[in-house]
Order: sequence, then structure tokens, then C-alpha cells
Amino acid sequence: MSAAPVTTAPVSTAPVVLVTGAAGGIGRAVVTAFVEAGYDVAAVDVRRDESLTALGTGSRQVVPYAVDVTDDPAVAALATDVERDFGRLDSLALVAGINQGAAPVEQMVPEDFRRVLDVNLVGPYLLCHHLVPLLRRDGGGTIGAVSSFWARSGHAYFGAYCASKAGLLLYVQSLADELAPDIRVNSVCPGNIDTRMHRDALESEAAERGISVQEMQDIEWGKIPLAAAGAPSVIADALVFLASERASYITGASLDVNGGVVFH
Repeated sequence: MSAAPVTTAPVSTAPVVLVTGAAGGIGRAVVTAFVEAGYDVAAVDVRRDESLTALGTGSRQVVPYAVDVTDDPAVAALATDVERDFGRLDSLALVAGINQGAAPVEQMVPEDFRRVLDVNLVGPYLLCHHLVPLLRRDGGGTIGAVSSFWARSGHAYFGAYCASKAGLLLYVQSLADELAPDIRVNSVCPGNIDTRMHRDALESEAAERGISVQEMQDIEWGKIPLAAAGAPSVIADALVFLASERASYITGASLDVNGGVVFH
């Protein structure tokens, strides 16, 4: 079930965005960027993270919620809580997602495959299913979903992740067609982003190869035309742009933010 804030927030007069995966590296950057853009934020993660409240400012608030985005009743309760606490919703930022361990198809456990699809694809559906009515109520809004540059093509041993992120791209296009003109729906496709998850992956592969982490980083970042993994803020900036009036004629689009590692 969703965890309501300790004290009920006043009805917001500012635009309100709901951010999933808010406690992660990209999620925190997204919360910060929306606050800086003048939004109040409903910050959703699988565990309630009180430290997210500190990302607010004197005039803009961040309210944390604990919700498993794959849990239908919990997401339904979240929609009720957000309406009660803020009185409105202007944008959804669907950031929550998980990766998978590398596994050939004959060895990947079906439960693991389903879990990746549940979080990365079913979760966004449930959020839209329960929160689109609140977006519609006051005349519309925006939805921005985080996919991946690995949605552009399949990669051996990562079938669940690639399938889930590719499915999310088409789901965004379907929603964009369905919800227009009231609600614009777009996606962002990150490349290598310099988060703790990315650093852990570099360390793990370096250990497996018997080389230093710096050598592993040089190999991976050497594949990127802009020569480095992106900061989480670059994904946040893209989501804020797509939610803004500057993107008022953009819907059904997927914006590549990947340093040039994939041209599409």
C-alpha cells in the first residue's frame, strides 16, 4: 500500500509532478530538476525515503511515498493519496526501472523475466491507468517515461531488459495517440549514465576480467563519442523539457540522451 505523508500537504497552487524511482540516482536528479522548474513533487519509491523531502525548497515541497509500482491496489491508493495531498496532478515522470543479470535464455528463471517486465512495463501501465484520470481532470498534462538506448536493438543475454524497454517505447507511442490532444506522452532513452548502478557494473566486470576499474571505465567510456557517461542531471533536464511548454508540439517522441553511443 502507499504510505501517506506524516502530515497532509496543503493543496498545491504550483504544478505537480509524480516521479517514480525517486530515491535512485536518476530519480533524485529528476526530483531536483522539477523542483527547480517550480513544481511540487510526489516522490515515489519502493521504500519511503524521508531524505527526499530535503530536495524541496522554501516554496516547493517534495512529499515521499512508498509504493511498489507493480502492485495494482497500492498504485490505486497512491492516486487517491496524491489527489488528497496536492489536489492536482500535471505530469508523470516514470523513472523506476530495473536491470537483469546477464543470462542465456535457457538459464534465465521465468520469475526473473516476469519481474523485469513487471517493473519496466507493467508498472508504467498501472501508473497511467490510475493517474491519467487525475491528469485529465484539470485539462490534461504530460507523461515522460525513461526507456533505454538498449530499447533500440537486442543484446545477447539481456532479452528481458531489452524487450521491456522496447515495449515501453511502443506503449508511449500508443498512449500519445490515445490521449492526444489533452495529454502529451514522450520517452527518454538514456545511454550510460554515471550512477551507482553503472559504477557497480564497471567494478563487477573489471573484477571478472582481472583489470582495474579505471581500465574497465576507459574501455566502456571509449565506446561513447562524447567520451564519458552522462550525469543523471542530463536525463532530468530532458524530462523537464518534455513536460514544459517548450515541448508543446512534441508527443509520441523518444529522445536519445546517450552521448552518441547509438544514432537513431
